[in-house]
Amino acid sequence: MTLILDTDATRTAPPTPRRRVLVSAVIAQLMVVLDMTIIAIALPDMQADLAMTPAQQPWAVTAYTLAFGGLVLFGGRVVQALGLRACYAIALSGFALASLAGGLAPSFAVLVTARAVQGAFAALLAPTVLALVSSTFPDHRARARAFSVLGATGGLGAAAGLLIGGALTDALSWRWSLYVNLAIAAAALLIGVRQVPAAAREPGQDRVDDDLLGLLLGCAGIFSIVFGLDRAQQHSWTARETIAWLGAGVVLLALLVLCEHRAERPVLPLWILASPARAASYAAQFFAGAAQMGGLVQLTAYLQRHFGYSPLRTGVAFLPMVGTVIVTALVVGRLLVPRLGARVLLPTGLLVEGLALLVLSGVSFDADYTRIALPGLLVIGVGVGITTPVAFNRGTDGVPAERSGLASAVLSASQQIGSSFGVALLAAHIAHAAGDYASEHAGELQQRVTEALAGARATPDSEAGRAIIARLREDLVAHAQVSACASGFALLARILLGAAAV
Repeated sequence: MTLILDTDATRTAPPTPRRRVLVSAVIAQLMVVLDMTIIAIALPDMQADLAMTPAQQPWAVTAYTLAFGGLVLFGGRVVQALGLRACYAIALSGFALASLAGGLAPSFAVLVTARAVQGAFAALLAPTVLALVSSTFPDHRARARAFSVLGATGGLGAAAGLLIGGALTDALSWRWSLYVNLAIAAAALLIGVRQVPAAAREPGQDRVDDDLLGLLLGCAGIFSIVFGLDRAQQHSWTARETIAWLGAGVVLLALLVLCEHRAERPVLPLWILASPARAASYAAQFFAGAAQMGGLVQLTAYLQRHFGYSPLRTGVAFLPMVGTVIVTALVVGRLLVPRLGARVLLPTGLLVEGLALLVLSGVSFDADYTRIALPGLLVIGVGVGITTPVAFNRGTDGVPAERSGLASAVLSASQQIGSSFGVALLAAHIAHAAGDYASEHAGELQQRVTEALAGARATPDSEAGRAIIARLREDLVAHAQVSACASGFALLARILLGAAAV
């Protein structure tokens, strides 16, 4: 990675400070993305160790995503008010301390609180990292290359979370899935914090409490949408709680737009969203987040349930995607962005991701890893490698340095909401489709049970008969889950292909 940074993204003088900033930013971005998936692998061990109920278990993940999504706009405003160096140091230190508290957690309450605090500092760190790279590389060619390196970190972090989480949980304890962040944050601080420019406060510079109403509306609106998507995942899209939270989020964000029209110092200047290139970048991040996180979560479940993969082996299975993300992102930043631009590359990236999901929709009960999962992972890696660095680049391009934190916050919010949408959409669809499959094949199950009982000369009430019935029911459930997973990938593929066409 050091060689890549040295030759591609840092050729403008002075090279050493820029290189250190980029290496530090990549490490910080890796930590933020990694923590979205690393805990998912450790959840079963967490539940057993802390005596968590099934209803409590999802909150180890949800607390992080809610705080991240709900506070990322506030994080962008803090970056604008306090400056990059202060925010970078505060965010990394706070994230590390919250990780330490989570690793030491003696109870569920302490763990979920620490995860929420992690998410809050991630909401400050994510826009800080993007703004830092944007301001460090103002030259368009160097900027494209720097964002290609940073964009490659997205796919790397998501898969590395599964791999590292599985390895640490198997070898040591689930607590090390949180302790590892101390080393990562320390490395990012030591390498780059001194190279980050300090804030030089000027008269009239924005303050954190400017446009407080707009800030509250924005944070509350994003929080409501992310929480509503979580409710859809846990319950259904038609549940009263889901509709209420999603509806509240839409209303609050509509009020934010009205408020920003009249605000003297708006928290989210509407001209940031008015640029077609930036708006396309935000939309692309939403759909890319939906495809990557939604697909990754369901494919993880498929590999572990259907093939019986361990957490560590599951992480290894995603390594081919990591490779294609890294290679594609670097090639795109170096060769394609200067020639084709975002207008061509953003829809192309979404198209490739949609095609990857179509490949994954071919999963079946008899398919092995190399036939469907591996090709799908390779192709989706190419799509992510195209979309993410281009969206990072164009989403902050043309924004003054003092506003880059806000533009970066919108990018982060788009990706977070998209990720929640993808996970919720597939979870709800798969639950419904699996139920339909089971209902449609109930008669076939009854026939198989009758034939198996007759062949074994057993009655339904006998021990042998109950074992036969349980085995055949489990077989039906397994087929239903795989069939539903395939149709879920197909649904998400249609959404991505439609977005690419638009």
